[in-house]
Amino acid sequence: MKSMPMKSSQLDGHSEALYSLLLKPIINSSVQWQKAGNEIKELAECLSAYSQYLKNQTKEMRSYHESEAPARTIDRDATVEHRHRCIFGVKKAYMIIDEAVQLAEESKPVFFNEFEHVEKPFRTNKERAQFFEHLQLSVPIDIVKFSPGGSCVSIHCIFKVEESSSVPEMITRGARYLQTARPNLKEFHTRAQCRLFKEKLKNVASVLPSVSDLIYKEMTLDASVAAHPVTQERLRLIFLGNTGLITDLRTLNPGRPSGQFDQFFNALSGIIENITAADDRRHGVSHLSEFLSIDEMIKKAKAICPDDSPIPSKSLVRLQFAPRNPYAKTAQNFTSRLDVQYKIQRRQLRLSHPDEHYCNAQLKYIKERAIEQKQDCVLFFCDDKAKVPFGDPDHLISTGVRGKMSIVPTTSTLSSLDHDMTRASITPSVLLNCKIPGDINSSFVRGKVTTVINDSAFQTASPFRHNATIAKLLSEQDEVPAVLIKFTDGGTDQRNTLESVRCATICLFKELDFDMIILGRCAPGHSYINPAERIMSILNIGLQNVALAREASTDENETHFKKYNSMNGLRDQVNKYPELKQAWLESVEPLQSLIRNRFLRLSLKDEAFTAIDPLNDLDINIFKRHLRELFPDLDIEKLVKAQTSKCLAYTTWVEKHCRLRHYTYQIRKCQDITCCSPTRLPYDDLKWLPDPVLADDGEHYLPYSQVKILGQTDETARPTLKQPKVQPQKKNSKDPPAPEPHEDQTEVHDVSDEAPIVPTADPHLCITQNVRHVVTCIECRKPRAVYSRHKLTDRQLMSVVISTSEFDYTCGSPLLPPQQQSVQKCYVQI
Repeated sequence: MKSMPMKSSQLDGHSEALYSLLLKPIINSSVQWQKAGNEIKELAECLSAYSQYLKNQTKEMRSYHESEAPARTIDRDATVEHRHRCIFGVKKAYMIIDEAVQLAEESKPVFFNEFEHVEKPFRTNKERAQFFEHLQLSVPIDIVKFSPGGSCVSIHCIFKVEESSSVPEMITRGARYLQTARPNLKEFHTRAQCRLFKEKLKNVASVLPSVSDLIYKEMTLDASVAAHPVTQERLRLIFLGNTGLITDLRTLNPGRPSGQFDQFFNALSGIIENITAADDRRHGVSHLSEFLSIDEMIKKAKAICPDDSPIPSKSLVRLQFAPRNPYAKTAQNFTSRLDVQYKIQRRQLRLSHPDEHYCNAQLKYIKERAIEQKQDCVLFFCDDKAKVPFGDPDHLISTGVRGKMSIVPTTSTLSSLDHDMTRASITPSVLLNCKIPGDINSSFVRGKVTTVINDSAFQTASPFRHNATIAKLLSEQDEVPAVLIKFTDGGTDQRNTLESVRCATICLFKELDFDMIILGRCAPGHSYINPAERIMSILNIGLQNVALAREASTDENETHFKKYNSMNGLRDQVNKYPELKQAWLESVEPLQSLIRNRFLRLSLKDEAFTAIDPLNDLDINIFKRHLRELFPDLDIEKLVKAQTSKCLAYTTWVEKHCRLRHYTYQIRKCQDITCCSPTRLPYDDLKWLPDPVLADDGEHYLPYSQVKILGQTDETARPTLKQPKVQPQKKNSKDPPAPEPHEDQTEVHDVSDEAPIVPTADPHLCITQNVRHVVTCIECRKPRAVYSRHKLTDRQLMSVVISTSEFDYTCGSPLLPPQQQSVQKCYVQI
């Protein structure tokens, strides 16, 4: 059985497993186990040491690759050695090389080649080392030796020299011989050197990568292995003047056997013909692509071919398509054997927010917390896809996903109704159960993706629906983790500052008996940092160039459905006729099944998508039972702060179990056994997720490793945090008068006589409904509108009229005197 090499991470894992075995009490139970324990310890130390060796070698190799100088150079590592002539006769093993050196001219090098200069090539490195150690010829020689490094053997260059010479002459002659042999002593250049040359070459001319590699190797004598050795050899021969080489190689190429893949392409052509026939019945119009990708096309054809049929590659299948433009030069690459081609059905801006840096640091803390508790927590990234519109029966409406081409027969045209006005839609929800990596720099866009296709009218996105879906998904697992971490984009159904979201999270906390829940969200307008957004582009493959319509219901129901022009209108109809709700859901259900089945054909990193059915109102009502049990006085139909703040049981429970922040919301079990069940994790492991803390430079945030040991943190580093206004204390008449300042004390500056700051006009408030009065400038005689955010009382308006009549107003001057109480409320736009 062939053994497979192991990586350093695998060696570390095996050594850790062996060390954990040494901690078992059985190791010291008997003499035999003690002996075995010593052997296990030696093996663990061996694996750990070899793993460290591999890491050091990898680090050293990477440093070589990024270096801008070769690891071994001729000037630094080449050596010159003098050998006297043999007095007693040359040994038999050196006869061939001796003859070659005697025939060579003086100062002309003889490069040793074991296939020419010895009778049989060396079998081992020991034989090669002994050969050069005892090398003596019939003439005195200088040996120039250079080892390029790696697995290459050392290069030996032999020069015939004069019999007698002084030491300075030998040194000078060795340096001259080294320069003579230099063109044949090639160095191995690093990747950084080659990359730097190519970047500079791109600034001068547009050259193919293979040609730039040839230029670099010819100019620098680089001995590194070429990426495409065959291509490099052809280019080298062409560089030397062999212009007929390309034609000769084509005549020598026998090509592939004809008809090798005929059976496969005939089967694929039959599938395409069946699709074409179905499209012909629709007058050459199709509303969705039968094939999601070339991979699926090959799978379908392979399924109806015999088991031993050869299967072509994706690129070869692609070349059998019909070209998009038969008059273009690229059309010569296509055979048009398969009557299909890529077609399109065509249709982003990132906002800036003061808290974006703060929220990015918070997301990094969340990821590192998930890595820290990897074995005991589950990490969800959740989001709703954009609403997917659909039409009434026989009125197919495009999904709006038309950015790329789909594979359809050439006789078909992807089409849909030419309008965007729809009355109904479906909302796919995405839940990414993240496969938590081992470090923060690895990808978090991995794991199991679950989709839920909700009807936008009666299965609306709500906090309770989202959390009940997660509860259903986790309850199907063998074991529910102790900690749940959830990150969303912070929409109205996911924003943790809303009481409905907090109450739904409390229900999820009680439903699965979590030790702790951490809920986070991104800054407004920055939903693109949510890893769940990466799934939307994959879902677009299933919705690409698709037109949808619901199934027809009974004539009576359709008559009621036609009376509404929006989903709100449909809900109003259901309030009058409750039976319409079930009829509508039955009409939409086939459409939901179609989209769900297309999503199930997709995958993330080779892990197929899954789907669950939307929850009904009964499931969500059962999910809300925890609120009724915990807070009997709470009105669960009005979950707003004005109502929840009046429920003493709710506010007490939240104060005891929750931590409220603007971008995070955390729930944790208390240590009171009469209130919460015992925690599965040690209570010290259930610390609150810290808030981002600014570093000393005031621009960056401290890493999680430093913040988590600080203890209690707050939101003072959040840029949009509004500090509470300090109300001025009212002076009590009973308070003693303030003492007069001492002569040595600094004089107190009295600001009571200073004029208050006159407010400037806000352009957003200078609108018609905010006009409260009109004043005329005494210089330009133009009327100026007096604006106020709130309606003035009769007393305030009278005060403004009296002041403007007593004082002359000119453009640019304050409207009212500083002592007037309404000076902060009224202003004039200049």
